[in-house]
Amino acid sequence: MNGQPPPTGEIPEDSRALYRLLLRTTPASTKDLAVSLGWPDTRVEASLLILRDLGLVAVDEGGGIRVGDPRMSIGRLLDRAEQDLEARRRHVSGLRESLESYELDFRRSMQLTGQRLPPFEEVTPMTAPQMVQMVARTSPGPVCQVTPRVHTGPEHDPSVIRRRQESMQAGQQVRTIFRLDVLTDPAWRGWVESRAADGEQQRFAEDIDLQFAVFGNSVVLVEESAEPDTYSLLIRVPVVVEAFTALFEEYWRRGEPAPRADLPTQTRRLLELLAMGYKDEAIARHLGVGLRTVRRRVADLVETHGVQTRYQLGLEVGRRGLLD
Repeated sequence: MNGQPPPTGEIPEDSRALYRLLLRTTPASTKDLAVSLGWPDTRVEASLLILRDLGLVAVDEGGGIRVGDPRMSIGRLLDRAEQDLEARRRHVSGLRESLESYELDFRRSMQLTGQRLPPFEEVTPMTAPQMVQMVARTSPGPVCQVTPRVHTGPEHDPSVIRRRQESMQAGQQVRTIFRLDVLTDPAWRGWVESRAADGEQQRFAEDIDLQFAVFGNSVVLVEESAEPDTYSLLIRVPVVVEAFTALFEEYWRRGEPAPRADLPTQTRRLLELLAMGYKDEAIARHLGVGLRTVRRRVADLVETHGVQTRYQLGLEVGRRGLLD
């Protein structure tokens, strides 16, 4: 063994058997232990060396073998194992945080040398959050995603959530289509509504199964299977990205906004003023906000309700009874 114990907490089966015997018969000699276990002396000595290196037994000058209170000796072993585990976690966390910068360096180098990025890349579940952040940051334009399965995926990673919130605050458009049945689950409906509160534009549809996200006009990330721990596929082929963009727009056209009977007070007041024929300047004065804010909110309502004009917005609001 050369004085090197096995990884902390990993005690070979022979050493465990010897340790249990020592707890019952200490003090003992190597020959006594060999007889009790029916082992050759060399096997006992090898197992004993491991226990000694782990600090579980002590050998005196006369060759006598003693064990201490296992609460103390095993406790020290557990403390060391926890320290090693924490060190490994810090190491993994550091690698995870560095992955994106390594990726950016790699891609910058490829661009400088004239090399082309591969048209297809497999993305593991472990690296998916970093990949999503990287392509979102390096692909200008809106993020359009179809999410039929809300319980899995990089969307739940805290770093991805922070990135999405920050990008929307900075003005990036994020549009997402969910399955309609997510609205019947109170837990997941709350999750979807929290994303809408962050600024995400949403639609809901019944007949969506393929999970994918289009970043700008350059990259699409497709989930290959609904099974857990499966790979996703990152695609940069322009014609494929265009096809997925067209598919998303068709899903979006067929989708419906979430039925909301509980409109925020200011949104309800804005719709009421629009219905009464007020101009944007007058609405801004009534609501105590800027003219740009009014126009942005009206544009968001037009987009959310899937209409083209203010007149159509009024008809849609009336059809759904949002101001009744």
